[in-house]
Amino acid sequence: MENVILIMLSIIATLGAGGTYLFNRQKTELEEKLRKTGALNLSEEEAIKKASEKAKVLILEAEKEANQIKQNSIAKSRELRIEIEKEEKRLDEREKQLLTRSKDIDERFNSLEKKERALEQAKRDVKSMRDKIATELEAVARMTVEEAKKELISQTEEELKEWVAKSIREAEFKIQSQSEDRAREILIDVMQKSATDYVSESTATTIDIESEELKGKIIGKEGRNIRTFERLTGVDIIVDEAPNQVTLSCFDPIRREVAALALQKLLKDGRVHPGSIEETIKNIKTELAREIKRTGEKMAYDAGFNDLPQEVIKLLGRFKYRYSYGQNLVKHSMEMVNLGAQLASEVGANVELTKKACLLHDIGKVLTHEIEGKPHHHISGDIVRKYLKNETLANAVESHHGDIEPKTLEAVLVQIADAISGARPGARRDNYEDYIKRVKALEDIAKQYDAVKEAYAVHAGREVRVIFRPDSASDDDVTVLSQKIAKEIEETQSYPGSVKVTGIREFRVTEEAK
Repeated sequence: MENVILIMLSIIATLGAGGTYLFNRQKTELEEKLRKTGALNLSEEEAIKKASEKAKVLILEAEKEANQIKQNSIAKSRELRIEIEKEEKRLDEREKQLLTRSKDIDERFNSLEKKERALEQAKRDVKSMRDKIATELEAVARMTVEEAKKELISQTEEELKEWVAKSIREAEFKIQSQSEDRAREILIDVMQKSATDYVSESTATTIDIESEELKGKIIGKEGRNIRTFERLTGVDIIVDEAPNQVTLSCFDPIRREVAALALQKLLKDGRVHPGSIEETIKNIKTELAREIKRTGEKMAYDAGFNDLPQEVIKLLGRFKYRYSYGQNLVKHSMEMVNLGAQLASEVGANVELTKKACLLHDIGKVLTHEIEGKPHHHISGDIVRKYLKNETLANAVESHHGDIEPKTLEAVLVQIADAISGARPGARRDNYEDYIKRVKALEDIAKQYDAVKEAYAVHAGREVRVIFRPDSASDDDVTVLSQKIAKEIEETQSYPGSVKVTGIREFRVTEEAK
């Protein structure tokens, strides 16, 4: 209401000021008009009379206009007052609703608190009753809760053991019936088409000489020949290991090959001195670089990839002088290209991608002595990313040893082709100590179970025969434990191909008739 009164006073003040302004303006205009018409020549009384009459008319008009403005202002203020009253009424109703809602919320909160207290009390009552029942049950059963749990678990395991063994047999039969025949057909067909017979080449470089006198030429006066040779080639020469033989020792197969060719050429020529040694080694290195390039180009051509970068071609050419477990990388890689192509064709995968991944999967092996701290398949992936810019191909190359997840079917096929090539008879030879450790580890996994009497790794570690104690292991136990042994071998051991676990349980009774 105070705002309305202030508005009305403002309007009245405005009207008064407006009327005064209008009166003065009309007076000024009238005087100007009278001056122009000569009315000012009238007598003073006549002029005053006419001015008074004119002023009365103007005042009446101003009062009439002021009354009109006043009436409008009163109507406007009445409308504003009505709106204000409506707004106050709406706010009152809103306040009443909020008070009602607040009251309802308080009532619900109090109700929830009561229910929560009742629930907590019920929980305490249930816990007290349960403890009381458990105590009574322990007294009746004459065993604690933990003992009862162990007894129940033991009984459940015995009941489930037969079911588990049966389920394993059924699952194995189902898997074999659906996949074994088809898998056998594919793998046999691929291996028949690509299997090659060759004897693994030796990584040791030994040179036969005609007589012991030639060792003196190799050593030279005060050892200058052998020092020059070792300095230029980076290879150690061992002359006293065996009669009529010289052994070259170096971790780099390229250096070892350069040294072998240079030494053979020097001994054949007969002129062995620092000058001829330097010239011969230089010529051999030039010829070997050309041979490496020719080998790389031939591998790329035979695999069907003539557009490989020259850097990759040179790395492929070094395969000729690199061996893995006695298996030459050129033969291994080309065999894998053939295997990968056959597998990809059989299962409907990308043949070109599979072949290229098989060709390049071991390219990192030629740089393992130059790049430390990385396994060879990781280096292979880096080379592919650098020169071929293909992430899918890089994954297929670097995931063939299982520590990186294969993202495509082609990557899985590279793993399979590598396992086939490395596992087939005659392809590789193990270090004797590593072989003994692997076989013993397979036997130890089986022997850790009390029900196992003996375990023997046979067929070069391809099969583990486990002999169970017939008095402590049932037929179902044999099935379950054989499955556990196979699973543990798969998770903890590294091996090419597969390892078969054969469980044997034989019960013999011998009686003698007298």
